[in-house]
Amino acid sequence: MRKLLTTLLLALVVVSFVFSGGAGEKQQAGKEKFEIVMVVKLEGVAWFDDMRLGIEAFDKDFPDVKAYQIGADTADPAAQVALIEDLIAKGVDAILVVPNDPESLVPVFKKANDAGILTFTHEASNQKQVSFDIEAFDNIAYGRHMMDIMAEWMGKEGLWQPFVGHLTSPTHNEWVDGEIAQAKDKYPNLSMATDRIEEKENQQIAYEKTLELIKSYPGLKAVMGSAMSTVPGAAQAIEEKGLIGKMAAFGTCLPSVAGDYLKSGAAKSIHFWVPADAGYVTAYVAYLMLKGEDIKEGMDLKRPGYGKIIIKKNKAGVPIIYGQAWADVNIDNLDEWINSDGSYKL
Repeated sequence: MRKLLTTLLLALVVVSFVFSGGAGEKQQAGKEKFEIVMVVKLEGVAWFDDMRLGIEAFDKDFPDVKAYQIGADTADPAAQVALIEDLIAKGVDAILVVPNDPESLVPVFKKANDAGILTFTHEASNQKQVSFDIEAFDNIAYGRHMMDIMAEWMGKEGLWQPFVGHLTSPTHNEWVDGEIAQAKDKYPNLSMATDRIEEKENQQIAYEKTLELIKSYPGLKAVMGSAMSTVPGAAQAIEEKGLIGKMAAFGTCLPSVAGDYLKSGAAKSIHFWVPADAGYVTAYVAYLMLKGEDIKEGMDLKRPGYGKIIIKKNKAGVPIIYGQAWADVNIDNLDEWINSDGSYKL
């Protein structure tokens, strides 16, 4: 009898343990923690250091998400593909990419989609095989805007030179397309020195190419950069050649990178969007889709400049989200981007 009672008590303990343990396991399994990964063009540069802050902020804001950023130490399309292959093998939920070469990503994105992984891009409005591409603004309009500012400083005449980070970069080339279109429409006395120059997102190359331009085109008045490395590279050459006031650098860059050149006059105006906000918004779009929610025109994506988004489809049928998030900085408002301790806010 005692043996029977002992056996029954043991059975009850086991059953109780199984049920309580099973409930705990079910509860844990029900806590979906989406893994969302941003793959940037290149690590170790200020632009993508700032983007990481946005991804980290997003990770903190959403407890059911594990979000982080990775990137290669070179702006090489093959290196970017290799990182995405690793994420596919890992089985993450969403892959976000700032592409070096959008076309090279199509096969690996298809592989990711076939594995049930959602794919997204930022700065790739011609991208295929993604759920959404997210743009801070309409790229042609941004290029036209920068041209207006540069043309005004040039007195609406003279030689200028556009640079791109890579000839395969869709956004860089769209900005230049917008600049050229605006010059054609409004500034007939402006001329390009030569075809757009690729500087491989490398400040030293931008510096060297600018020195070559100065030698080949003595009347050159302005360099317009697309990659963040162009303005400081070109401005350095302008300073060294004693051309401040006669020639200037313009284009996409951050205050922390170009601020000293704005102060010296070697650069006259820089333009950008906040990388942290773009990273946050891209991750948020991925999160909403993973939760089964619709992305609709006019919705608020929770960051400045993305309050009333516009959605258009590209030639491949991929929906592109556009914000209105550009900023202009020159010597007159540079102080707004400087902290009390003298460091730059961005």
